[in-house]
Formats: sequence, structure tokens, C-alpha cells
Amino acid sequence: MRQHGFSLIELVVTMVVLVSVTTIAIPAFQTSIGNAQIRTVAESIHSGLQQARMEAIKRNARVKFTLQTNSGWQIGCVTPTTSCPTTITQKSATEGASSNTTVAADNSTAVFSGFGTRDPATPVGLSVVNITNLQVKAEERRSLRVLLAAGGNVRVCDPSVSAAGDPRAC
Repeated sequence: MRQHGFSLIELVVTMVVLVSVTTIAIPAFQTSIGNAQIRTVAESIHSGLQQARMEAIKRNARVKFTLQTNSGWQIGCVTPTTSCPTTITQKSATEGASSNTTVAADNSTAVFSGFGTRDPATPVGLSVVNITNLQVKAEERRSLRVLLAAGGNVRVCDPSVSAAGDPRAC
């Protein structure tokens, strides 16, 4: 009678191959996850700024975007009324980010006028937000930057790209 199954040698070879592949793959996954967290936070802030601008145009009122600690943000009217509340919407810092993601901004608030531009009555406001993840090795990290122009346009760029004409460059 012939027995079916695996021999001890086949199991050991399989385990060695599995451990080798896992040892190589885990650091690559950690880098990918860290860079994805950077992208998620950058896109969230970008979307929040765009939404604040659109709310200002829609309501024809001054609307404020406030960047909170750890990448959370809130949108609300500067002068609350029945049609323009103090808090229109907000995003929690825990959604899509980790404690390793660092957000550094030149200011925590941006005010948009009813025309969708940065409010000229607010001379100092948010214009640059840098996002990084220190868990990822510097040579593999894809830090991103969110820029807010005076005209109200918002864009995400990569500060490490320096090629002239490249749309990813800051």
C-alpha cells in the first residue's frame, strides 16, 4: 500500500522558501503602506481645501478651512448665519493616517472669499502643507506637498521632483 502526503524534506524546503520570500516582501509592504498613508493625507487635505473653496462660492460667504493636529480638518463659515453654519463638515485625523504621518503647515487656517479666492482681508493664511512619514526610509519616502495659491487653486506636488516641466514638481 502506497502512502500519500509530503515528506519531511519537502516540508522543510517549502518552509525555507516561504520564510525567504516573507523576509524580502515585508519591508517592501511597509514602504508601500507608509507612502500610501502620505498620499491619503495629502489627498484629504487637498479635497478639504477644494471643498472649502466650493462652499465659499456656493454660499457667497467667507468660509474657513482649519487644519487640525494630525491631519484632521474642519470647514466652517467665518460669520455664522442660518444658511452658513459654524461647522459645515470635518474630517477626523484617524481616517486613513497613522501616528507616523507628519503634517507641517505654514499656518493652520485658510479663508476663502465668496469668489473662491483666498480672502484678501486675511493676509496670513495657510499656503503650504508638507506631509511625510518618518517610518519609511528617507531614500524610499515619497513626501508630498499641498500648495494653495492666492487665486484659490489647490494642488499636490512632489518636492523631490526637480525636472523642469514635470507636472509633479513643486
